[in-house]
Amino acid sequence: MVSRQGWTSGGSSKLMGKSADPLIRVGGIGSLAMSLRKIADEELSAEMIAASTEAAAKIVPHAKDLVPVNTGALRNTIKVGRSTRRYGRVEAGTKARVPYAYAVHRGRKLASGKISKATPYLSQAVKRAYPEIVKEYVKAMNKIAIKFEKTYGVSRVYGRYK
Repeated sequence: MVSRQGWTSGGSSKLMGKSADPLIRVGGIGSLAMSLRKIADEELSAEMIAASTEAAAKIVPHAKDLVPVNTGALRNTIKVGRSTRRYGRVEAGTKARVPYAYAVHRGRKLASGKISKATPYLSQAVKRAYPEIVKEYVKAMNKIAIKFEKTYGVSRVYGRYK
C-alpha cells in the first residue's frame, strides 16, 4: 500500500518508496524553484519562467473580457507581467495613466462615505482560465522535474545558495 507521502507500508507496490509523479517527488513547484535557485541552473529556471509566463498569457484575454469598460484605458493596460519560477503575473493599470485599476478590482470608499462596488475582473479571469491552464502547466512542470532529476540525480537540493 502507498501512504499519502508516497512511502510503502508493506504489500507489493511498484513504487517502492517513490511517488509516480515527478512533481510530487521534487516537493512541488515551490521546492523545485528553490532547488533550481540553490543550484543556479539557468536553463531549467528559464524553462520554468517560460511556463509561468505562458500560463499568465492565457489569463489576459479573459481579464480583458471581464474588465468594466468606460474609455478602454484600463482594458488596454492588462498584460503579462514579469513572471518568476513559481508565479505568472498579470498586471493591470499604470501609476501615471490608469491609477484606478486597484480601486476597480477591489472597490474603495469614496469621499462621500459611500463604497464603490468591486469588480474583481482579475480574480474571475483566473477562475475562468484555470481549466485551460492547469493541465498544460502541470505537464510543463513535470517535464522540468524529470530533467532536474536526470541532470542532478536527486529530487531536491538542501543547503545553502551558491
